[in-house]
Amino acid sequence: MTIFIDALIGENGVDLKEPYNLFGQFVGEWDFEWVDGKGTEYERHVPGEWIFSWVLNGKVIQDLFICPSRKARVHNQQPDAEYGTTIRFYNSEKKKWDVCYGYDGKMTVLEAEPIESDIVLTNQDKSDGLNQWIFTDITPISFHWLNRTSKDNGNTWQINGELYATRRG
Repeated sequence: MTIFIDALIGENGVDLKEPYNLFGQFVGEWDFEWVDGKGTEYERHVPGEWIFSWVLNGKVIQDLFICPSRKARVHNQQPDAEYGTTIRFYNSEKKKWDVCYGYDGKMTVLEAEPIESDIVLTNQDKSDGLNQWIFTDITPISFHWLNRTSKDNGNTWQINGELYATRRG
Protein backbone atom coordinates (compact mmCIF):
# COMPACT_ATOMS: atom_id res chain seq x y z
CA MET A 1 0.00 0.00 0.00
CA THR A 2 2.88 2.39 0.73
CA ILE A 3 4.08 2.10 -2.89
CA PHE A 4 0.63 3.10 -4.16
CA ILE A 5 0.39 6.06 -1.77
CA ASP A 6 3.91 7.26 -2.64
CA ALA A 7 3.13 7.04 -6.37
CA LEU A 8 -0.26 8.72 -5.96
CA ILE A 9 1.11 11.66 -3.99
CA GLY A 10 4.27 12.10 -6.08
CA GLU A 11 5.78 15.56 -6.04
CA ASN A 12 3.84 18.50 -4.70
CA GLY A 13 2.67 21.35 -6.87
CA VAL A 14 3.54 24.34 -4.71
CA ASP A 15 5.73 25.84 -7.45
CA LEU A 16 2.88 25.85 -9.98
CA LYS A 17 1.62 29.23 -11.16
CA GLU A 18 -2.00 30.24 -11.68
CA PRO A 19 -4.26 29.00 -13.07
CA TYR A 20 -2.78 25.58 -12.25
CA ASN A 21 -2.57 26.33 -8.53
CA LEU A 22 -6.12 27.57 -7.89
CA PHE A 23 -6.88 24.83 -5.36
CA GLY A 24 -3.32 24.58 -3.98
CA GLN A 25 -4.22 27.06 -1.25
CA PHE A 26 -6.40 24.39 0.36
CA VAL A 27 -3.73 21.67 0.61
CA GLY A 28 -3.64 20.51 4.21
CA GLU A 29 -6.13 19.51 6.89
CA TRP A 30 -9.29 21.40 7.77
CA ASP A 31 -12.00 21.04 10.40
CA PHE A 32 -15.43 22.31 9.52
CA GLU A 33 -18.97 22.80 10.69
CA TRP A 34 -21.63 21.79 8.16
CA VAL A 35 -24.90 23.73 8.54
CA ASP A 36 -28.09 22.87 6.73
CA GLY A 37 -31.71 23.85 7.21
CA LYS A 38 -30.42 27.22 8.42
CA GLY A 39 -33.12 29.29 10.09
CA THR A 40 -35.64 26.43 10.14
CA GLU A 41 -36.77 24.03 12.83
CA TYR A 42 -34.62 21.41 11.05
CA GLU A 43 -31.34 23.36 11.30
CA ARG A 44 -28.43 21.16 12.22
CA HIS A 45 -24.69 21.61 12.71
CA VAL A 46 -22.40 18.67 12.00
CA PRO A 47 -18.61 18.65 12.55
CA GLY A 48 -16.49 17.33 9.70
CA GLU A 49 -13.00 17.18 8.30
CA TRP A 50 -11.59 17.93 4.87
CA ILE A 51 -8.11 16.87 3.78
CA PHE A 52 -6.56 18.20 0.53
CA SER A 53 -3.40 16.92 -1.15
CA TRP A 54 -1.45 17.22 -4.37
CA VAL A 55 -1.58 13.93 -6.33
CA LEU A 56 -0.53 12.56 -9.73
CA ASN A 57 2.94 14.05 -9.57
CA GLY A 58 1.77 17.46 -8.36
CA LYS A 59 -0.60 18.26 -11.21
CA VAL A 60 -3.92 17.41 -9.57
CA ILE A 61 -5.61 18.16 -6.24
CA GLN A 62 -7.48 15.36 -4.48
CA ASP A 63 -9.38 15.65 -1.24
CA LEU A 64 -11.22 13.56 1.29
CA PHE A 65 -14.51 15.00 2.55
CA ILE A 66 -15.64 13.39 5.80
CA CYS A 67 -18.91 14.43 7.45
CA PRO A 68 -19.42 13.80 10.25
CA SER A 69 -15.73 13.72 11.14
CA ARG A 70 -14.14 10.37 11.96
CA LYS A 71 -14.18 11.30 15.64
CA ALA A 72 -17.80 12.53 15.64
CA ARG A 73 -19.25 9.67 13.58
CA VAL A 74 -18.47 7.23 16.41
CA HIS A 75 -21.15 8.92 18.55
CA ASN A 76 -23.11 10.99 16.01
CA GLN A 77 -23.80 8.98 12.85
CA GLN A 78 -25.92 11.07 10.48
CA PRO A 79 -28.43 9.52 8.05
CA ASP A 80 -26.83 11.39 5.13
CA ALA A 81 -23.21 10.99 6.24
CA GLU A 82 -20.60 11.32 3.48
CA TYR A 83 -17.11 9.94 3.15
CA GLY A 84 -16.13 11.05 -0.33
CA THR A 85 -13.29 12.14 -2.55
CA THR A 86 -12.85 14.85 -5.16
CA ILE A 87 -10.33 15.02 -8.00
CA ARG A 88 -9.58 18.41 -9.61
CA PHE A 89 -7.76 18.67 -12.97
CA TYR A 90 -6.98 21.94 -14.75
CA ASN A 91 -8.30 21.84 -18.34
CA SER A 92 -6.08 24.17 -20.38
CA GLU A 93 -8.44 24.05 -23.39
CA LYS A 94 -11.46 25.28 -21.42
CA LYS A 95 -9.36 27.43 -19.04
CA LYS A 96 -11.38 25.92 -16.19
CA TRP A 97 -11.03 23.03 -13.77
CA ASP A 98 -12.73 19.68 -14.38
CA VAL A 99 -13.92 18.32 -11.04
CA CYS A 100 -15.32 14.92 -10.10
CA TYR A 101 -16.74 14.18 -6.63
CA GLY A 102 -17.79 10.68 -5.64
CA TYR A 103 -19.09 8.90 -2.59
CA ASP A 104 -21.06 5.73 -1.87
CA GLY A 105 -22.77 5.18 -5.21
CA LYS A 106 -22.97 8.78 -6.37
CA MET A 107 -20.75 10.86 -8.65
CA THR A 108 -21.02 14.56 -9.45
CA VAL A 109 -19.17 16.20 -12.34
CA LEU A 110 -18.51 19.92 -11.97
CA GLU A 111 -16.59 22.70 -13.69
CA ALA A 112 -14.69 25.20 -11.54
CA GLU A 113 -13.43 28.70 -12.19
CA PRO A 114 -12.36 31.72 -10.16
CA ILE A 115 -14.92 34.52 -10.16
CA GLU A 116 -13.59 37.63 -8.44
CA SER A 117 -12.28 36.38 -5.07
CA ASP A 118 -14.45 33.23 -5.04
CA ILE A 119 -14.09 29.81 -6.64
CA VAL A 120 -17.35 28.67 -8.23
CA LEU A 121 -17.98 25.01 -9.05
CA THR A 122 -21.01 24.41 -11.29
CA ASN A 123 -22.70 21.02 -11.56
CA GLN A 124 -22.68 19.88 -15.20
CA ASP A 125 -25.96 17.94 -14.73
CA LYS A 126 -28.66 20.60 -14.99
CA SER A 127 -31.61 18.18 -14.73
CA ASP A 128 -32.54 19.57 -11.30
CA GLY A 129 -31.73 23.22 -12.01
CA LEU A 130 -28.47 25.11 -11.77
CA ASN A 131 -26.42 23.88 -8.81
CA GLN A 132 -23.23 25.50 -7.54
CA TRP A 133 -20.70 24.99 -4.78
CA ILE A 134 -18.82 28.18 -3.89
CA PHE A 135 -15.59 28.70 -1.93
CA THR A 136 -15.82 32.24 -0.56
CA ASP A 137 -14.27 34.38 2.20
CA ILE A 138 -11.02 32.47 1.59
CA THR A 139 -8.08 33.21 3.91
CA PRO A 140 -4.97 31.13 4.68
CA ILE A 141 -6.72 29.75 7.80
CA SER A 142 -10.44 29.68 6.93
CA PHE A 143 -13.06 29.63 4.22
CA HIS A 144 -16.81 29.55 3.81
CA TRP A 145 -18.29 27.05 1.35
CA LEU A 146 -21.89 26.95 0.29
CA ASN A 147 -24.18 24.95 -1.96
CA ARG A 148 -26.97 26.73 -3.80
CA THR A 149 -29.58 25.85 -6.42
CA SER A 150 -31.46 27.99 -8.93
CA LYS A 151 -34.57 26.80 -10.73
CA ASP A 152 -34.69 29.97 -12.90
CA ASN A 153 -31.21 29.94 -14.49
CA GLY A 154 -29.52 32.03 -11.80
CA ASN A 155 -32.09 34.78 -11.22
CA THR A 156 -32.86 33.55 -7.70
CA TRP A 157 -31.00 31.10 -5.45
CA GLN A 158 -31.89 28.68 -2.65
CA ILE A 159 -29.10 27.94 -0.15
CA ASN A 160 -29.02 24.18 0.51
CA GLY A 161 -26.18 24.07 2.99
CA GLU A 162 -23.10 25.89 4.22
CA LEU A 163 -19.74 24.90 5.59
CA TYR A 164 -17.36 26.95 7.74
CA ALA A 165 -13.81 25.59 7.68
CA THR A 166 -10.70 26.35 9.73
CA ARG A 167 -7.22 25.04 9.04
CA ARG A 168 -5.80 22.65 11.61
CA GLY A 169 -2.92 24.18 13.54
